[in-house]
Amino acid sequence: MSSEMLPAFIETSNVDKKQGINEHPEESQKPRLGEGCEPISKRQMKKLMKQKQWEEQRELRKQKRKEKRKRKKLERQCQMESNSDGNDRKRVRRDVVHSPLRLIIDCSFDDLMVLKDIKKLHKQIQRCYAENRRALHPVQFYLTSHGGQLKKNMDENDKGWVNWKDIHIKPEHYSELIKKEDLIYLTSDSPNILKELDESKAYVIGGLVDHNHHKGLTYKQASDYGINHAQLPLGNFVKMNSRKVLAVNHVFEIILEYLETRDWQEAFFTILPQRKGAVPTDKTCESASHDSQSVRMEECESDSDSSEEEYSRNELDSPREEKQDKENHTESTVNSLPQ
Repeated sequence: MSSEMLPAFIETSNVDKKQGINEHPEESQKPRLGEGCEPISKRQMKKLMKQKQWEEQRELRKQKRKEKRKRKKLERQCQMESNSDGNDRKRVRRDVVHSPLRLIIDCSFDDLMVLKDIKKLHKQIQRCYAENRRALHPVQFYLTSHGGQLKKNMDENDKGWVNWKDIHIKPEHYSELIKKEDLIYLTSDSPNILKELDESKAYVIGGLVDHNHHKGLTYKQASDYGINHAQLPLGNFVKMNSRKVLAVNHVFEIILEYLETRDWQEAFFTILPQRKGAVPTDKTCESASHDSQSVRMEECESDSDSSEEEYSRNELDSPREEKQDKENHTESTVNSLPQ
């Protein structure tokens, strides 16, 4: 082919290619194998396969959900029939009798606690709220002097507290909300022992997590405000390895338990954690009497052993004395004989 014919041939071939592209635009847009396609990795391939399987099984999952709903509905119906004697949860909630007793957590010690202790107090308050909601005799729950670090921590970590039910959360001090003659501050430093709960009164629990850094503070505050104070009868029923200072939620739960059982000892041993090493006082008395009896027995045994030793010594000495008496007797008879 001559050099003059070569450009004409190239132009005609380019025209044919353009026409072919115009006739089949879709095919021209499709990437050919090995031309402009990036290789797919194994991970991407697995994702594509999983997505494909998930889409294929969409109807199957839908059917399973329907069957599950039907099954749960049948289970609920069967449970309602079996619990027709009144043991189901809804009936239990209807049997709840609200106590008129007012139980207050005093949160006026906010500036005496570090953030770590504030968070602990927040958790204890959450526990009190939950226990009061499920109690058979829930109390009138008050949270007073609410503000500062505690409110900030609750806003950040527990935004649902604004929707809490059956609780009075107040920024005011408890002395501004309740009459002074109705108040009784519960503090372990009080010399007064609480024997029974008066449900017409309002009992105050100090909302302070101090690790014994502020001993006697709640007792001092109650005395300064001229409020009645008392301590739970812990020493009458329980002997503990540690101090008689309990966490806020423990005091709260003990009162709830007492309102249900009317038994202090049962309330203490139901609520107190094992780490406190709580032991009933009657058992400690029994162990003490048992120890004293064992000491007496040992003394008696030692006395009897000593008496037996003396008796055995006397028995050993008596034959010697008898022998000596016989010898003396024979000597006397010999001397008495005429010579």
